[in-house]
Amino acid sequence: MSLMHSLYSPGQIARELGKNAESLRLSKNLSRKTLAEQSGVSESSIKRFEYTGSITLESMILLATALDELTPMLSLFKPSNPDSIDELKNLKRKRGNT
Repeated sequence: MSLMHSLYSPGQIARELGKNAESLRLSKNLSRKTLAEQSGVSESSIKRFEYTGSITLESMILLATALDELTPMLSLFKPSNPDSIDELKNLKRKRGNT
């Protein structure tokens, strides 16, 4: 279990993502209605996401695209560059499908 997981519950992380999305929307001077029109995500879904953190992955991707934040989403589970020789050696190891 990672340190981050022990500090925050999934619900807390989801709510924080919703708050971040709301802050970003407001910093771009967008109303929920305008963002809904630009993203194809309903106003009610945007409002629910901003208040509770609840959203489908597809809607989150649409919002990220409309808010010009798709690049950070695309790097979410991307492995980082190796920091050491040992990590570089481990990159060559591939786990099987067992």
